[in-house]
Amino acid sequence: MSPFKILSELGLVCWSTIFLGFRKGWVKRSDVFDYAIGQLMSEDAGQEVALIAGGEYLSDEELLGLIEKKQQGQDAVSDLDKWRLAFLLCIGRSDDSEENKVCRLQEVYADFDYPEDMALCSIYSQGEVSPLVAMSWVVKKLQGQFLSS
Repeated sequence: MSPFKILSELGLVCWSTIFLGFRKGWVKRSDVFDYAIGQLMSEDAGQEVALIAGGEYLSDEELLGLIEKKQQGQDAVSDLDKWRLAFLLCIGRSDDSEENKVCRLQEVYADFDYPEDMALCSIYSQGEVSPLVAMSWVVKKLQGQFLSS
């Protein structure tokens, strides 16, 4: 399952998560269009959402510009943590070997610029727990942050 699908499953997708994910290459154009079509049912969808929903003819830059207008004022730091949660859950839910999971965990740790709360997830940490156990602690913390309501 993709990180975007996990965010959708958890109800954590919004325009700012899509903006960040599209910029980083974590969200496909088809995901953007599908989300926009779903948002058209909302009373306050607006013209940008309609343009995005039918935006297959738009360039990536034009599409990103429309998404940026929709996401303004939302918390980018929070969105980065949502994506981090999704990537960590992907690792945890995969059928990969423990060794492969640890390798993927190292990539996520680096891709997210070495977050302090993931220090024990590093294979180079001086901690006495497995990086995957440390990852489960980070996942619980992030789930508590976003899914406690």
